[in-house]
Amino acid sequence: MVCAGTGYGKTSAVYDFVRESQATITWTHLSERDNVGSRFWENYIHTMAQVNAPFARAIGKLGFPDTVDKLSQYLELVKNLVEVKPRIIILDDFHFIEDPLVIRFVECAFINLPIGTSLFLVSRSTPRINIAGLASRGHMFSISESDLRFTSDELAQYFRRLNIDARPDSLHEIMRDTEGWAFAINLVARSYQKAPGYGGYLRSAMKSNIFRLMETEVWDWISERVQRFLVRLSLLGHLSFDLINLLAGGDEGLIYEMERQNAYLRRDGYINAYVIHPLFLEFLAAKQGLLSEEQKRETYAIAGDWCNRNGFKLDAMSYYEKLGDYQSIVSIFFEFPAEVPGDIAEYAAAIVERMPEEAFDTVEYLAIMHLRAYMNQGNWQKSMELAEYYEAKFLALPKNNAFRKRALCGLYYYWAYLRGLMCITLENYDFDLYFEKFCKHLSPSFDRGKLNDYYSGPWINIAGSSRKGAPEEYIDALTRSMDVISRHFDGYNPGNDTLAQGELKFFKGDLDAAGAFITRTIEQAREAEQFEYIHRALLYTLRISIAKGDYAGANQALKDTRALLGETRYANRYIHYDISVSWYYCLLVMPEKVSDWLKQNFSPYSHPGLTENFGNQVKARFCCLTRRYPPLLAYIQEMKQRESYLYGRVEMLAMEACVHYKMKEKKKAFAALGEAYETASPNELVMPFIEMGKDMRTLTACAMKEPKESGVDIPRSWLENINRKAASYAKRQAGVITKYRQAHSMTDDIILSPREAEILNDLSHGLSRAEIAANHKLSINTVKMVINNIYAKTGAENVADLIRIAMEQKMI
Repeated sequence: MVCAGTGYGKTSAVYDFVRESQATITWTHLSERDNVGSRFWENYIHTMAQVNAPFARAIGKLGFPDTVDKLSQYLELVKNLVEVKPRIIILDDFHFIEDPLVIRFVECAFINLPIGTSLFLVSRSTPRINIAGLASRGHMFSISESDLRFTSDELAQYFRRLNIDARPDSLHEIMRDTEGWAFAINLVARSYQKAPGYGGYLRSAMKSNIFRLMETEVWDWISERVQRFLVRLSLLGHLSFDLINLLAGGDEGLIYEMERQNAYLRRDGYINAYVIHPLFLEFLAAKQGLLSEEQKRETYAIAGDWCNRNGFKLDAMSYYEKLGDYQSIVSIFFEFPAEVPGDIAEYAAAIVERMPEEAFDTVEYLAIMHLRAYMNQGNWQKSMELAEYYEAKFLALPKNNAFRKRALCGLYYYWAYLRGLMCITLENYDFDLYFEKFCKHLSPSFDRGKLNDYYSGPWINIAGSSRKGAPEEYIDALTRSMDVISRHFDGYNPGNDTLAQGELKFFKGDLDAAGAFITRTIEQAREAEQFEYIHRALLYTLRISIAKGDYAGANQALKDTRALLGETRYANRYIHYDISVSWYYCLLVMPEKVSDWLKQNFSPYSHPGLTENFGNQVKARFCCLTRRYPPLLAYIQEMKQRESYLYGRVEMLAMEACVHYKMKEKKKAFAALGEAYETASPNELVMPFIEMGKDMRTLTACAMKEPKESGVDIPRSWLENINRKAASYAKRQAGVITKYRQAHSMTDDIILSPREAEILNDLSHGLSRAEIAANHKLSINTVKMVINNIYAKTGAENVADLIRIAMEQKMI
């Protein structure tokens, strides 16, 4: 860590050090703009791309690690894509960074550096990161201002090297005035050649105004065209070789003359950019009045276009704002995927709200960008207010106004999605009316590229109400919406309405009907190139296959999901693939194979449709399998206090009931089961209970024994049905597990308890359950329970299958 104030030579010292090193060097210059996580990430990716392009592409797809999940995924990418070799990573001007998420990322990277990699933090102040552990183990070294200050001997040696014949008393005065500050000493030394002697002019000039020294010793000695060019650089946040050459118009003479002013500006080959001393940039910024408005606009335009082409989207938006090019800002915003990160959405909303009112009357989709920025922040109230405001504003325009028609078209499209997303708390399933309005305002010149489809996270049906018929009402509105869209877009249908029907059939336990709808969905979604829907359909296919004991079907669904990794237009493909694979391993009771980032703590509970909550569904299953009950129960309790989708709520309530029973908290287990039943029964949702397998079988068996006075107030017929189907599911699930183990040559011995071994032996001799019960003085129910455990462990489908497996495993 190199920590010192401005002008102590921090960057130069590090530069000289790494120049002698044989290590691979990456150098990232930071600024105040890097306090936006996404902008920091763009800067970081750009630097990494120069030394490791595959790694840069991978972390670019990941996005800024603003959650624990993404930090874990980042570390996985480091482990897989960064080879072990000498490497130095430099983060310069780290003192600009105040954003806690950026600081957390750097802290995590600091603590988890790959073997052979060193990280240099160059900063004016001590960074606010927790590195006490590294320091205590001797893995961190600090260089401070005291280390970088000139000593009296070093000052004398430096002057001799420059052939400056300074008297001892002058050297003493310089040390006293500068306290060894490298920047001031450098100024004094450069001026000494023209004004020998330290006293008088040089001393008073340095003390009174260091900028005046820059002016007299640098500024006044360069041509007017270089002066103006340097001032233009002070308008920029990037000093890339390419950008500076564009700004110079390819004038090599201008670039050469600029590079000769190397007192405060240097060419850095490590980062392919120029580096200007911060104080000199401040000095240049004070001269911006020398530029005409036309020169400033030209500078912003060139910089904005360069940033846009090179992936610095937020910086490009900032330059276009200064330029007043609001249409380009809108175009950049609509390049982002539907689920825009919250920090980008907040940044975009702030830009929009600084724009003049008249811009909304001429800039295409500007009002839509404003609405969408708040939708992406999850601020439904503000979003509704904006939608109503802009509707009134545009309806007031003349009916034959083309801008009016296009603006209302885009507005109603996003308003439809807004109304759909709000179905989680409202029961007004009327979003199809807004799709109808959207289509009424279509024009031949309509650009559908400005309209991003929204997805609902783990579930297609967004309905939050458990009222009877609520899921069907949502599906009806979705079907009406897709009918409208299909009529106006040449039969276009992404298949989400069909998938919603299959999803409902799945949760009702009608797997054959669900499978038919889902197969049709995959065909529709492939034709429409809607990869998110293909992924959801394949995940349901996988779950159906497990429920049917179809190992081949589950394995094929996973292969088809893996094939989606090749679809570069599918932004979330890597995250969703990890989720599907991990869900599969949870169903196979192999939690050790779950992706590492899905073994981490739950992401904070936000809107249930966000990707983070999709990952939380796998984390819940992982916690259940690994008996990490406290965080799981805490997550479920938080869900109960917030809005949630009906399907997801029933799944978590069923899981909660089983967890309490496994914790021997019967009263809580029965209460949770009752809550789950009350939530699910109006719409006959049974699959969340069935998928709990043997855990639900055990719980419902116990519940059937309990009288109503103990708190179990669930119809016995329902308990019997769930008990029977959960037991059947557990048996088929075990069969899939066995086939998986066989296919992967996992020949671990099946371990039975002494009682299970005795009863297996009796079964092999043809004894009935009643005979086994009498033989061992057990109840029939206990015998049934033990036999079910044997089936679960062996994966057998029936007695004949059980005897065959037992003989193969030499268990009998």
